[in-house]
Amino acid sequence: MTAMATLAPVKTTPPAYVVPERVLTVFTADIVETRGLLARIAVQLNPYDVRELTLCLESCTLRIVVEGNGFDAGRVAARLDKVIGVLEVSYS
Repeated sequence: MTAMATLAPVKTTPPAYVVPERVLTVFTADIVETRGLLARIAVQLNPYDVRELTLCLESCTLRIVVEGNGFDAGRVAARLDKVIGVLEVSYS
């Protein structure tokens, strides 16, 4: 006697991946000088998850994108406002 097994294809559904929505805070500031500015800003933003840092020399503006929602954006703006050469910081 022989045993015969039939292997039917197993239908599997692909796992459903849920991509969490990213929370981004964008800081914008007018600046008056650029020498050493990025180094001073890097010190102020050290603990944060900075995704973008853009410095436009033509319009004298600085744009910083920080990912996450576990921080106080007003506090970060206040820290940036204290950097020499940075004027009026806003965020959204």
